[in-house]
Amino acid sequence: MSMTAADASPLFALMARQWRLDAEVQACAFAHDGGSLAFALADGTLASVSMDDPEAAGTRWRMSIEDGRSTISPRARPVLAPARVPVGEGALRLVPFGRSGFLVGGATGRLVRIEADGSAEVVVEYDSTGVEAIAATRAGTMGDGAAWVAASGCVTRYAPDGGTARAMACYEGIARVVAPTPDSGRVALGFEASLSIVDLRDASSDRFEIAVGPVEALSWSPDGCRLAAGLLDGGVALIDMADRRVLRLPDYPAAVRTLDWSPDSRRLVTSGAFRTIVWTIDEGRERPRTIGTGRSGFVAVEAARLHPHLSLVAAGYENGMIVITAIGHPDELVIRDPAPGSLRDLSWSADGEHLAFHAAEGWVGVIDLPAHMFKQIDRRIA
Repeated sequence: MSMTAADASPLFALMARQWRLDAEVQACAFAHDGGSLAFALADGTLASVSMDDPEAAGTRWRMSIEDGRSTISPRARPVLAPARVPVGEGALRLVPFGRSGFLVGGATGRLVRIEADGSAEVVVEYDSTGVEAIAATRAGTMGDGAAWVAASGCVTRYAPDGGTARAMACYEGIARVVAPTPDSGRVALGFEASLSIVDLRDASSDRFEIAVGPVEALSWSPDGCRLAAGLLDGGVALIDMADRRVLRLPDYPAAVRTLDWSPDSRRLVTSGAFRTIVWTIDEGRERPRTIGTGRSGFVAVEAARLHPHLSLVAAGYENGMIVITAIGHPDELVIRDPAPGSLRDLSWSADGEHLAFHAAEGWVGVIDLPAHMFKQIDRRIA
């Protein structure tokens, strides 16, 4: 895998599909089956992209028999524009829902299920407020990817099989983020000045609450033992559920808006610094330690996402640049040069062969990253 910045521009041109939409983008997500990619827009519409691409980078990849050099031929036809589905008014929240669809909620309080063919069904309309926050459990943990919706002071779980919606917890105030544990035994809520954790298995247990400032992101470790909270101006708060101990990881120069755990719950990848930050959690150590990853610069990392199968991190910067780096190594593969529009977030497909992004000023895209690009990296996540 080449690590030279000189390869960045032609690599992006050959491997990416990119569009500029006429509204700011709030979120992006792949469907659980990987068949489509959706972007939630601030104008109340959903932009959908099919992942059935006849000219995907893997189909244009060739390796020379003589010298083993790889080449990618340009596309023969222009890429198709995303399909647009009107949902409501105002900014949208988005999660994958069911096998191939999405669940979308907005400021009007309308919660809409959208299938891969673009058909839409209104699930419910909240009367008093809009949909404040929405999250999804991983496909297979409860049904095939249930959705958890925070609205009107209540967290409700919606099953994709069409079963009865179930109220899970009540809260006061306006929720910024909602996050259920992988086993759905607890749910965490982030607010303007605090976070709250509700034990759904024991109604008699006290709700855990702590003042941490504005919460930007919440992420449970896969084993459900720890909750990481990304803060607007306080770094990361790490909560051990065994003893409810709160460990603060401060000294971040920017807001921490993305958090990703490794499957073994031992590594936590975060944005919010001038390089990708990877914490390693060692049992017996009082504080986690960092693993030097990527290069330090003068531009903040806005989003850092862990590859679903490899020990790789994709990082998106405030200046629009996107890089991929191996955990513990300084080398970076630049796959998108600095460009107009600060990077907002990144999302890997479940197979790790596609990386979606959205940036300010309506920029969105998806980058094909065939598996054989990473053959030289054999350090897999345990």
